Parts: sequence; structure tokens; C-alpha cells
Amino acid sequence: MQHHHRLERLHHYHVHHHDHEEVFTADYLNELKETATFEMFNYEESPFKGYTLAQLKGMLGLKRHPEYQPKKISYTTTNKDLPATFDARTQWPNCVHNIRDQAQCGSCWAFAASEVLSDRFCIATGGKTDVILSPQDLVSCDDSDYGCDGGYLDHSWNYLKETGIVSEDCFPYSSSTGRVEACPAAGKCKKGTYKKYRAAGYTQFSSVDEIKTSLVNEGPVETGFNVYADFMNYKSGVYKQTSSQLMGGHAVKVVGWGVENGEEHWIVANSWGPKWGEKGHFRIAFGECGFDDDMIAGNPNEEDFNATKTLH
Repeated sequence: MQHHHRLERLHHYHVHHHDHEEVFTADYLNELKETATFEMFNYEESPFKGYTLAQLKGMLGLKRHPEYQPKKISYTTTNKDLPATFDARTQWPNCVHNIRDQAQCGSCWAFAASEVLSDRFCIATGGKTDVILSPQDLVSCDDSDYGCDGGYLDHSWNYLKETGIVSEDCFPYSSSTGRVEACPAAGKCKKGTYKKYRAAGYTQFSSVDEIKTSLVNEGPVETGFNVYADFMNYKSGVYKQTSSQLMGGHAVKVVGWGVENGEEHWIVANSWGPKWGEKGHFRIAFGECGFDDDMIAGNPNEEDFNATKTLH
């Protein structure tokens, strides 16, 4: 193994007591597994087998404002009409789009935001505006964020509101290797018709009831949370943090909630491809890793619906 060339870059990270390039050695994985309460990949089947710490951190990408304080979310249930469990994938099977792969770019913030808006356009129009929106538009054109070096939840939603994003066909994802393509001139498309899809605004939720109500009525929501080393190799079950090795912040799309052994958990779509986790998804217990405190979503701007408008 070629360890020497990257060591100087990595020496200031302390990986448990394995202070070297590969995070997921079989030994390190077995150590994480000893405390895990959920199922983890075996080393041989791990999608990130042999990845370096820098590569793993590069697959995150949620930024926090310096003054960031997580909201203390309210768990008090006031809405008695909410179902005990809910899954947007079964509620709107044609509108909750497939798992994607951000690959070697810290663009989770762009994937989660664009996917939530994509799904919500489809849901709000009863399937008439069914378009995969372009995370690359956010990565390349949103100057308030940092491309493959990460982004802020509120900045990305502000961009969706003020500027909007084109379709995936118009500007396909090209940052898999961490290279950020220049923002194309307005009106330019690789293929298809140039059109910006915008959010009408966005909400940062302050209670679980609000989150659930929005999920049931409007579709998936986005959140940010802290990722620890054990999460990277999640395979199935309900995730609870047992590793103390903080990797960074990550943004994802929440599609529902469920109950296991009397405990509630969120059902979540990740952007690390379909081979990771539960076919690209994971479940995480309520209250873990700041997951519930950063929920955010916006509704589509009706002016951007594709359906022909009838004039009254």
C-alpha cells in the first residue's frame, strides 16, 4: 500500500488509534461493529473498503454557520390525526425519485435540496411536473455555497427560491470526481428545454409534528446531521451513534417515519448510491446526531408548473 504520499496531509487527523491512511481496515471495522446496535457491512462487502479518511470526509459536505446553534425541537404531539408510520415512497411511488450517487464530491447539500424540490413538484402537480432537478446547477452556479467543498441548508434553499434550478437533462451531474464544471450561460442546456424550477419559499421546522405534517401533505423534507465513523458502514436496522469519531456534517432527504420496538425512527434516502445501506436508504432513531433539529423544506413555485394554465 502506498501510504507515504498522503500521510503529511492527514497527520493532523486522529483516527481512533489507527493513525494511518485507510480508515476502514478490517480491524477498525470490527472495532466499530463491537459497539454497534445496527447491522454494518463486513469489510469485504463495504462500499468504502480501502477508502482514505480524506475520501470519506469528501462524501459529506454540510456546512454550518459559525453562530449555528441547533434548534431544540419539540417532540410534543398535538396533531392526533398523524399516522403512526408513514412512507412517502409508498404514498407517491411515481414521485419519490430514485437513489442517486454524489460520489467523490461534498455535494450532499445540493442532492438533498434538489431531490426534495423534485419530489415536491411531482406531488404538488399530481405527477404532471415530473422532472429530476439538477444538483449540478447548485454545485456549479450557487455562489453562496462551495460546490464540492460543501454548502449550507438555508443558502441552497434561498438559491432555489431566488434563482431556481434546471433539469438534470439540461445540466447533468458531472462532479463525481470532485471537479466543478463552470456555470453555463443562462439559456444553455446540454439537452432538453431550458427552464428554471423554483421554490416558493422554505420553512425550517421547529417541531416533529410540523415535520410529520409536511411529510404527509407535501412530501419529503431535507435535514442535516452529524456523521460518525460507524454510520459510513451502515447496512441495515435503526441507526444509533456508538462511535465517537466525528467525520463531518451531511445532508439527506427524509421520506417518512416508522416504529421499531416502541421507538420512533426516520426513514431516509441517502445519496451514496443504491448499494449502500438499505438499497441506498437508512433508518435513524429520533433525536440522534442532531438529525431532527435541522429539518428544512420548501414548496414548489406554482408559476413553474408545466401544466398549461387556464386563464379565468
